[in-house]
Amino acid sequence: MKRRLLILLCAALCVCMPLIFFNHWRVDAADSHLRPPLDMFERGPYRAIAEQQWRTSDRRIPAPAIVPYVRPEFARQMRDLRPAILAAAARHNHPDLSGMNNHDFAVLIAQLMYNEHFGWFEERVTPVQLITPIYEGLQRETNQTGMSDLSVWPANIRPSVAVQILRGQVPLPHSTAMMTVPLEVYGSTIDVHTYDTTQELYAAVSHEIATPELAVEYLAANLERGLYRAKVEGVVVTWRALAAWHNQGIVSPSELRKNATASDYVHRASAYVQTARTLIDTPPPPVPAWKFAIE
Repeated sequence: MKRRLLILLCAALCVCMPLIFFNHWRVDAADSHLRPPLDMFERGPYRAIAEQQWRTSDRRIPAPAIVPYVRPEFARQMRDLRPAILAAAARHNHPDLSGMNNHDFAVLIAQLMYNEHFGWFEERVTPVQLITPIYEGLQRETNQTGMSDLSVWPANIRPSVAVQILRGQVPLPHSTAMMTVPLEVYGSTIDVHTYDTTQELYAAVSHEIATPELAVEYLAANLERGLYRAKVEGVVVTWRALAAWHNQGIVSPSELRKNATASDYVHRASAYVQTARTLIDTPPPPVPAWKFAIE
């Protein structure tokens, strides 16, 4: 067991070190170009031009386009997950807080799932896309030893965040304090109070968030936490605010503008809006009549 763990840790280190190095480069690079336009609730200070009768805002030059590539096997998985996404949206959306109907909330869940299956690094260095499943698997196995807190695919959630979700905790802004909200993770079998150590708890949680259907549920529950956080901060909820919450734990438009990592994440997520909408709007194909005959 110790030898296997050592091998896993060494392999994970070899895979993650280039990503860590390039992540520092990406943060610097993100500040070197301007973000695409934000929506009406997320734009910064603006001035009205009487002659033209429209708003102008700073930082209007679009960033480089993102090609919304989806691996064929992940596309198939997302089609299989469509019922789980719709059900999770119905459970965790609160239209009075989100201003969204359940359909649009489902689109957002799918959009973030697509965005999480590749990051900025894979988009800029496309050959890396071939080995993405390898380091995703390494991170899962390393987490399941209970000795790390790495993000786990397919929803890219850390065990520590998943534990907060299970406890119904929402971090308060600019504070270490938490507020408790009514939250349920449908399908989870974990009782956080029955584990003797954090290591054991993280190992169990890592197994759940690596399961696609449960990953969707955890993601939807995390977005629900974002709704409560936005209410506390008095922020108008948009898909961008919830995407920033999932990525960096922020919802405020001003925080989003200042956070290069969240801004880049939101920019990438915008490329998957149509892909996600197509998934949610396309019902599964009908079952062929010959299958009923066999049954």
